[in-house]
Amino acid sequence: MKKLLLFFACLLLLATSAQAQKNRAAYNGWLQYTGTYSLNERFDINLGAQYRAYSGLTDKRLLLGLVNLQYNLKNLPLSVGAGYMYLQLQPYTTADQVEKFDNRENRLYQQLIATQKFNRARLIHRYRIEERWTAAGFRLRFRYLASLRLPLGPKSDLNPKWYLALKDEIRISDQPNPFDSNRVWGGVGRIFTKNLGGELLWMTQFDGGQNRSNYVAFILRHDFGWSADHPERRVRFLPQ
Repeated sequence: MKKLLLFFACLLLLATSAQAQKNRAAYNGWLQYTGTYSLNERFDINLGAQYRAYSGLTDKRLLLGLVNLQYNLKNLPLSVGAGYMYLQLQPYTTADQVEKFDNRENRLYQQLIATQKFNRARLIHRYRIEERWTAAGFRLRFRYLASLRLPLGPKSDLNPKWYLALKDEIRISDQPNPFDSNRVWGGVGRIFTKNLGGELLWMTQFDGGQNRSNYVAFILRHDFGWSADHPERRVRFLPQ
């Protein structure tokens, strides 16, 4: 628990430092919870919540909640799933970041997750299709995420607690200009207990042209249910 509190302290320190920046959009905060409830060896229910803010953690930018059902194939390192996501976005409408507007969005999504192992490292590929109901109308979006987890420490350590996390996600829409954004992540992760882990990350989102957003992110990962009694499934490496 002390290590978990230290993680939160580091995040808040970075967020507080970011608050002093003149440019609100330069350094933003991202808090995320990812919970996996394993019904059995094949079926999981995944729950998620996100809070994003401008200038650290005080100026709300987004609230998000999601749930999905996932099926893990028996003889292949593949999982398929489908779920629902609800978002409340509050972006600024003007360049001087004085006025916001409230935007609600509902999504359905389907995804395929594939896992590759390279010695101790693991690479996750996630392919996702989203059906989005937004204030501007119906939208489709396609997302591809590559997520690498590289354990830190000596090779003799069979259960390393620390790891390096690197991720890259490309998002493509059905609009005339199909490029939506590219998110690049980098940071460290820590396994706290048999079913609890966390990641402290820096993320830069490129929206095309000169548009760019930076985030300090903390992701809390929680595995419970059937997997709590099966060590090979604890704190599984699922992309957010």
